[in-house]
Amino acid sequence: MQAIITSKQQTALIKKQAVNRLSRYQLAEKLNLSKPTVKNVLDKQAPFVVSGKTFTAVNNYLLEDL
Repeated sequence: MQAIITSKQQTALIKKQAVNRLSRYQLAEKLNLSKPTVKNVLDKQAPFVVSGKTFTAVNNYLLEDL
């Protein structure tokens, strides 16, 4: 399964990373994703396609505070 990361999701992830003062390495550990995958999610021009695992990890992390 593949899904699309939108610019809103990407921006929310970057903001949450900054608020929690997480490095990319710490964010990768928290999301249980590889560092290159997290780098792509943070740096690629949105929208872009990711695996279902990556999409689920990002969305679950963003929904933790709701």
